[in-house]
This record gives sequence, C-alpha cells and structure tokens, in this order.
Amino acid sequence: MKAVYSEGLHKGRFETWPNKPDISLLHAMQVHGIDIVPPKNLPCEADGIIVLWEDFNTALAIKTADCLPIVIEGEKGVVVAHAGWRGLRDGILERSEIKKIYPQRVFIGPSIHECCFEVSQDFLLHFPDSPFFRKVEDKHYFNLQAEAKRILNQSFTSLQVQIAPVCTCCQTSLHSYRRDKTSERNWNIYIKG
Repeated sequence: MKAVYSEGLHKGRFETWPNKPDISLLHAMQVHGIDIVPPKNLPCEADGIIVLWEDFNTALAIKTADCLPIVIEGEKGVVVAHAGWRGLRDGILERSEIKKIYPQRVFIGPSIHECCFEVSQDFLLHFPDSPFFRKVEDKHYFNLQAEAKRILNQSFTSLQVQIAPVCTCCQTSLHSYRRDKTSERNWNIYIKG
C-alpha cells in the first residue's frame, strides 16, 4: 500500500493514505471542534496538534473524509489541524496556539472541493461575509479551501498558502463522506524532514 497523494513541504512531507500507514504517529480524537493540543496531552479530544521543531520526532496525523487537513509550518514549530465548516466557522485557524509558532506556510491537503460541496440556502448564514459561494441554477456550492485561505490571510500577514488540487469526493481512491456516507477516514500524515 502507498500514499494516494504526496507533497513535499518546506520542512516536511505531507502524505494522504486511504488507511492507517504502518508507521509510528500521533493523532487526536477529532470532534469537529477547535482545540489544538501538544503531544503530551494525547490521547484526548482535539482537532489540532502543535509541536515545536526541537520536540518533533514522531509523524503527526489528521483523519478526514472531506474536511480540510491543514499543515501550518512556522518559524518555531508546526500545527496540524482538522477543519470542516464548523471548525472554520468557530475559529480553529485563529487560535492563539497557531500564533505561538510564528506561521509562515500553510498546506491544505485533499478535501472536498467546491465542485462537490453543495450546501443548503440556510448554510450561507454560517459564513455571511464569505465571497466563496457559487450558485448554479437553484443549487449553492461553497469553497472551503478559499474560505480557509481568506481566514488565514486575515489573521497572519505574508502567509504562503498552498492547496492540493485533489477533491476527496471526485477521487475514488480516497474516502468521502459526501460521496459514500462512509465511516472510513483518510490518514493525512505530516513527517518532518
């Protein structure tokens, strides 16, 4: 078995696997919340992990089935986060933990893209100021990646944001809750080096 998606980042490597890879890794029990914790707090309920570079010796994992797996590399360390629409709305990308690493670069991994993320009219109320809704006939679509990038750029100046071009709903080798209503998750791994 090998990674379905792989991307070299500035200080590490990002990989997406359809099943848990056979490597040592750390992950949180994700709950669609906004808590970001250090490894010493694991296992616990959280949607992000923060590690200083000098303490980073084990791969970090975020599990998704359409939500955004996000890697934030900073001067002092790294944050990996799980952000669905609830996490974006509730402020996971504006947490003080992210500021502590002096963020420089962000990578948003494979996730559901605007082509497949149809939302209801009521959903628009969750992001009243967002310019990233598109209406096609009577259907509304939302661009989660663009909204995440907007939030990050508002919070942190001179931040470089890169977005994987892979839609989990379109890419059948990856798990997608929207497509299959599956309980299976993709393992998004960040490895230092």
